[in-house]
Amino acid sequence: MFSHKNQPGFKMIILLVIFLANSLIAQNNRSFQQGLVGILYDDTNMTRPVSIWYLEGVDSDSILWQTRNDFSGRWLGYLKAPVDGQIHFYAEVDNEIKLVIDGVEILNTWNEASKSTSKDTFTAGKYYPLLLQYRQISGRSYMKLFWQWQNQEKRIIPAGALFFSPDQKEEIEDNFKSMVNIDLAALEFNIASIIEIHTMQDVLAKRKAVIEWLWGKDGYPGNKMPSEIDEGINDSDFVSLTNLKRIDRLTVDMEFGLNSIAYHFIPQQANGELAVYHQGHDGKFSVGIRTIHAFLKNGYGVIAFSMPLLGMNRRPVINFERFGKMILHSHNQMAYIQPSQGNPIKYFLEPVAVILNYAGQFKYKRIVMVGISGGGWTTTLYAAIDPRIVSSFPTAGSLPNYLRSRDISHSGTIGDYEQQVPDLYRIANYLELYIMGAAGDGRRQLQILNEFDACCFGGTGYKTYEDIVKRIVQNLGSGSFDIFLDSTHRLHHISPQALDVIFEDLKKY
Repeated sequence: MFSHKNQPGFKMIILLVIFLANSLIAQNNRSFQQGLVGILYDDTNMTRPVSIWYLEGVDSDSILWQTRNDFSGRWLGYLKAPVDGQIHFYAEVDNEIKLVIDGVEILNTWNEASKSTSKDTFTAGKYYPLLLQYRQISGRSYMKLFWQWQNQEKRIIPAGALFFSPDQKEEIEDNFKSMVNIDLAALEFNIASIIEIHTMQDVLAKRKAVIEWLWGKDGYPGNKMPSEIDEGINDSDFVSLTNLKRIDRLTVDMEFGLNSIAYHFIPQQANGELAVYHQGHDGKFSVGIRTIHAFLKNGYGVIAFSMPLLGMNRRPVINFERFGKMILHSHNQMAYIQPSQGNPIKYFLEPVAVILNYAGQFKYKRIVMVGISGGGWTTTLYAAIDPRIVSSFPTAGSLPNYLRSRDISHSGTIGDYEQQVPDLYRIANYLELYIMGAAGDGRRQLQILNEFDACCFGGTGYKTYEDIVKRIVQNLGSGSFDIFLDSTHRLHHISPQALDVIFEDLKKY
C-alpha cells in the first residue's frame, strides 16, 4: 500500500514543522525572565499593597528578602520541571505559605503546620504556571521551598527553575495599580518649576546654604584629620584582592560617641587616582569587595566607608534629653540627636570630608566617588557639596520625592530618616543636588538606576527629569550629567555591567 509518510517531501515538511515549533518555543522562553513577579503587602491579608516585589529565588537566606513584621506577598511565574514523573515539594516557613502549580494546590500551610509535602506528575522541560502566596505574623521572617524526586536528595528549588512571562508581569502591575488607585493625571506638573538653579552662582549659593545647614557656624571641617591611622593592617575579608600594596585603617571620631572606620587600599601599581567607595545599608564595606577589587585592579587607590552605625562603626549609648538612655542602632533615631552646631545629617558626610583631607597628602590627580543604596545617597549629597569629587556614580541611591509618591510600584521605599529631612531638601531638592554634583569644570555625574531593583528606586520614572537636569547642567557651561539604566538583573547592587559602564565613562571624561 502506498503511504505518503514514506515520501521524502513529507518527511521534510514534518521536520520543518518540528523546527518551527521548537523555534517558537525558544523565542517564547527567551521572553521569560528568571524569578517570580509579585506584590508586597504591608499586612498579612494582602489588602495594603506596598510595591512590586521581584523574587529571584525561594530561599530567603540567599536572596534579597523582607525582614519586616506582619506582611505578605503574592507571586506569579512558571516552574520548569526537571524530570518526568512525580516530584515532592516541601516548605519551611515562618509563618504560612500556599503553592499552586498548574491549577493544583501543592502546598498549603495557611493556619496549619509550617512544614508540608505533596506530589504530582510532571514532564521534564515543560513550564508549569505557578502561584505562590506567603504571609508572616510576628517573629522571624523566612521561606524555603524544596523539591525531591526518585533517586534525588531533597534540595532547595534553584532560581534557574523559576521564570515569569511579560503577560504575568503586566497582570501584576495592573493589579497593583488598580489597588493603589493612583490618579497619575492629577500628579502631573512642570518638573522644571521646582528647580531654582540657573547659573553657577546659584550652584555656589545652594552649596554654601547646605554646608551651613549641615555644620552651622562651625563650618565645613576643612582642617579636621582622622583621629587614628593604623598602617598596614591585616583583614581576612580582603586577602583575595590583587594589586594591593597595603591597607591602612582610618578612624574618624565625632560627637555623641559616633565614629566612622574607613579602609585605604593602596595599590601596588597605581594610576594616581582615588576612588571613594561608599557601602549602603548592607553593613560592612566588604560586601562591596567586587567594586573595591575592580578599582584596585585598574590602579586606583580606594577608600571604603560604611554608613553611620553600620559595619565596624560604633552603635553608642546616648542619653537623650527627655527620652532616656538608648543604644543608637537605627538611622531614624538620629533625628533625636541635637548637635551643638548644625544637623545630625552631617554625621553621614563628615567622615568623607575628613578622610579626603587626609588623602590630600597622596596628591591624587583625580577623585571619583561610587556608592550603592544609602551609599548612593551619600555620594549624591557629598558630590553636591564638595567639588573635590570630580566624577560621581551614585547607584540605586535616590529618586526625586515626587516619583516616590507617584508610583511606589517602581520607585520603591520612601527611604530612611536621612532621605526625608524636609529642611534639607527645601534648601536643595534631589534634582538640584544632581545638578550640584555634576556642575563645575571637568566634573561629571552618571546616575545608575536598576530598572528591576528588588528594593527601591527602580522603574523608568527617571525619564521625567533626565533631559531637564542634563539641559540645565549644559546651560551652566561646565560639567555633565547622564543616567544609565541597568536592566541586566533584579538585585539592589552594582552589577558587573554597571562597573563596565563606570570604567568606560572614566576613560571618556
